[in-house]
Amino acid sequence: MIQKPKNWDSVQEFSDRPKLPLDAYVCRVKQVSIADTNYGPQLLILFDIEEGEQRGFFSKEFKTNTMQDKKWKGVLRQFLPKDDGTDNDERTKSSFKGLTTAFEHSNPGYTWNWEETSLVGKLVGILFRNEEWSYNGKTGWTVRPFRAMSVDRVRSGEYTLPPDKPLKKAPAPSHGFAAIPDDGPLPWDNDSGDGPLPF
Repeated sequence: MIQKPKNWDSVQEFSDRPKLPLDAYVCRVKQVSIADTNYGPQLLILFDIEEGEQRGFFSKEFKTNTMQDKKWKGVLRQFLPKDDGTDNDERTKSSFKGLTTAFEHSNPGYTWNWEETSLVGKLVGILFRNEEWSYNGKTGWTVRPFRAMSVDRVRSGEYTLPPDKPLKKAPAPSHGFAAIPDDGPLPWDNDSGDGPLPF
């Protein structure tokens, strides 16, 4: 006989939650914080969709999610510059400048003032992309926030959806063989004429 779980009467039956269509949306910032990560400080911008058929998507998703460890899914993550002079940091600066410019263009009269809480309540366009995930040995695809843009670009449709982001594949095992160069002599070439190859 199967044993009845203690909380059986309060358990919600499994159902597929609605999926957000891949697109760009006009969004409004709900909350902003800064998190420390292994790669440096990261700005976390929590938002919800403000306009169109998907308005309030993340609020609805959060309210209907019955899992105990549920998390707000509408989060745009932006690494902050370290100002360390590296090429990677220059790319981070460029990406961050794009974010702040998107907020300035989306909110007439607003100028980025280096205070992250000034973004709360502001509009911004957010472009999404398909990203592959892996969890407990399973994989799949989901639509996640990719980057910010002006709300005018979203409203006018002047954007291109980014390519999908698959998981990084583990390198294939080498089985002890050396990599073969694309150009130049092959490892088994022996132009010296000194006898057989050393196998």
